[in-house]
Amino acid sequence: MSSRAPRKVAILIDSLLGGGAERVAVDIARALDSERYAAHLVVTRSSGPLEALVHESGLACTVLGRRRGFSPRAFLTARSIVRNGSLLHAHKYPGGMWGSLIAWSARRPLIVHEHTFDGRPSAARKLGYRFLISRAAKRIICVAPSIAASLVDEGVPAALLEVIPNGVPTDAAIPRAEARAELGLDSSRVVIGLIGRLRPEKRHELALEALAILRGEGHDVTLCCVGDGPRLDELQRLAAQLGVASHVVWAGERPNAGRLVRAFDIGVLCSAYEGMPLAALEVLVAGIPLVATAVGSLPLLLAEGGGRLVPSGDSRALATALSAELALLGREKRTAATHTATDQFGLPRMIRDIQRVYDEVLIEWR
Repeated sequence: MSSRAPRKVAILIDSLLGGGAERVAVDIARALDSERYAAHLVVTRSSGPLEALVHESGLACTVLGRRRGFSPRAFLTARSIVRNGSLLHAHKYPGGMWGSLIAWSARRPLIVHEHTFDGRPSAARKLGYRFLISRAAKRIICVAPSIAASLVDEGVPAALLEVIPNGVPTDAAIPRAEARAELGLDSSRVVIGLIGRLRPEKRHELALEALAILRGEGHDVTLCCVGDGPRLDELQRLAAQLGVASHVVWAGERPNAGRLVRAFDIGVLCSAYEGMPLAALEVLVAGIPLVATAVGSLPLLLAEGGGRLVPSGDSRALATALSAELALLGREKRTAATHTATDQFGLPRMIRDIQRVYDEVLIEWR
C-alpha cells in the first residue's frame, strides 16, 4: 500500500442527467483506484438521475447551478476546488471551454474528454478547440478514432490526442426475469430495447416506424424505450398515429440502465450520430444482439459480430435488419463477439487507460 495520500482529481461535467458523457464521468469517478486518485465531481449546471449513484458511492460532489453564460460565482467555486487538487478532467466541448479558463486560473493541468461529433463542422467549436482548449489542455481524450480525426481537421495537434474507448461494467446486467419485472415487461413477450435520452439525434421515430412495419408483417413484438427527455410527448403522439402506442413501453430514466439490458431480446440504436455509445457496449457485453445505424464507432463495435448495421435514417432497412434478428432468436450463439466486447470495452480497461494519462500528465507537470 502506498504511504502517499491519493491525488485529488476534479471531474467537470455539465449535469447529472443520464446521458452517455455524464455516465462515463460518474463511472470514472466511482472506479478510480482510491489509493492513487480521489475524485471530486464538479457539476456546472444541474443535478439529475445520476445523483443517486453519486451519493451511493460517497463521492464528493459540488453542483454549481449556473443557468446560462458565464457565472463568476460558479467559476470561483470551481477554481477553488481545482486549486485544492492535482488536476482537472473536463468532459465535452463546453466543459473544455470552462475547464481551460479554470485550469489556467488555478494553475493546474487540464485533460479534456470529447465524447461525440455530429459530423457538422462548427466555427465556434473549431475556434474553441484550436485557440483555447488545445493551448490549455495537456491531453485531449477521444472516445473513438473518428472524433480524434474531426479534431485534427479543426486544427488540434495530433500529439495532444489520446483515443480511449469507453468502457462499461461487465457484470452489471441482472437476470432477464428481474430486469423485465423492474421494467414492467411481460415475461413472454419478444422485446426490442432502445436505451437513450429522448433527444432529436437519437432518432426514436425510426424505431417507432420500424415497429409499425414489423407489426404489419405479423411480428408480435414490443418496443421498450429506456430514457427521458424533451421529445416524450411528441414521440408518444407519433406512436399513436402509427397505431403502435399499445406496443411501446416508455420506461423513463434509469440511473443505471445497463443493468437492465437482459430484459431485451434485441437492442436497437438508430441515432443520427454517435461517439461510442454506452448503450451499445452494455448490450454487446451482455450477449444481446444489436441492430444499429452505421454512424460513429458503431461499425467498429460490430466488426467482430454481435449484430447488424443499417444506413442512418432508413426505418425500412431498420425493420428488415430487426426481422432478420428476430428469425435468429434462440438459434444463434454470440459467445465470440461477447468475449471480444468484454475484453475491449470493459470498465477496468478504460480506468487503466485513464489513470495512465493522469500519471503521464502529472509527471510532465512537475
